Amino acid sequence: MTNMTSAFRSMKRTSQAFPAGVVIVVAPPFAAALRAGEGASPLADAVVLELDPAAPLELSGLGNAPVAVVEVDPGSEPSVSRIMGLRLRYPDLPVIAALARADIATTRMLVRGGIRDVAQLPFDLDDLAAQVMDVAAEQASAPGRASACPLVAVIGATGGCGATSVLTHLAAAMAKANPGSRGVCLIDLDLQKGTAASFLGIEPQATIQALIEAGGRLDRDLMMSAVTDSGRGFSFIAAPDAIAPIDRLDVDHLLAIVTQARAEFDYVLIDLPPLWADWTLSLINWTDNVVLLTDTAISNLRQAKRTASLLSSVDVPAERVSLVINRMERKLFGSTKVAEIARALGRGDIVTIADAGPALRSAQDQGALLPAIQGKTKFGADIERLADHIIQGATRS
Repeated sequence: MTNMTSAFRSMKRTSQAFPAGVVIVVAPPFAAALRAGEGASPLADAVVLELDPAAPLELSGLGNAPVAVVEVDPGSEPSVSRIMGLRLRYPDLPVIAALARADIATTRMLVRGGIRDVAQLPFDLDDLAAQVMDVAAEQASAPGRASACPLVAVIGATGGCGATSVLTHLAAAMAKANPGSRGVCLIDLDLQKGTAASFLGIEPQATIQALIEAGGRLDRDLMMSAVTDSGRGFSFIAAPDAIAPIDRLDVDHLLAIVTQARAEFDYVLIDLPPLWADWTLSLINWTDNVVLLTDTAISNLRQAKRTASLLSSVDVPAERVSLVINRMERKLFGSTKVAEIARALGRGDIVTIADAGPALRSAQDQGALLPAIQGKTKFGADIERLADHIIQGATRS
């Protein structure tokens, strides 16, 4: 049976062109050996990046590669985070892990994380070329999936700065401005303090908890059964009714939930808690835009700056982070204050949202959005401006 399988794979390879643009990321000694032995190998046209296994990897240019081969040191947390970050950023990119020492536990961990195969270092060029061909063939024969829509994460630098209030209004504004036909979905992943359903005055039949507990049963129909119509032009998946632990989530399963949603809608917005865990960082790395929200309190501005530094340290580029100052009072010298805040945060491109005052709380107590109570407001205009900024950014990318 093994010989028949090998023969069949060889037949497939001979009828299939070697994929162009394969990217190989390895330390300089392995890169030098790879180049020295390429000769007539189909790997001669691969793009080879010389980086130590724990060195940061610029992810933005790798999304179009047919296959990526990336060296990983299982004993180095930055090295493991690098390869998993690549997989999370480009879930449809087949990734092969290259290891000098591959044990069963490490291989299992990588495969569970979505890595397609494991290659031995130093490379045997024939074996590596065969692995690349096999992975590329599997990818080509996989059932087609809808392209993933833009994913936007909204996170408050601290609790209480109005992230959910902004997010529910932002979802409505994006739904109104959305040029597509599949709609906008808000997913409340603040598992302990999520209030999106409450602010909308809706008691959903199902919440994100049903999807979390589904495990391997998760599919499109189950995911859609947890989607609720907000009545304001967008859909949402509510946070659990009961407080749920945030440190026991399976990252891959959570990403599978979000992936299902991204295949069904034009935009997916996620409400993240102002707490950092493996799964929140994984989702942040997977987003197209991070809306980092704070207000004008000095302590909250400091926390926003710390959060921005954290995002930078986990390779989230500044251009993917929209820094939004909520509850901005409009006074005579308001522009001066905005400039001061921008200088303090080291950012020149901050977005401001006007303070909606007590009317916002009144609307939320009635399960309504502010426009339904007060009509046009500066707060509403600022939300629409933020929605246009996100949609235009998604269109450009």
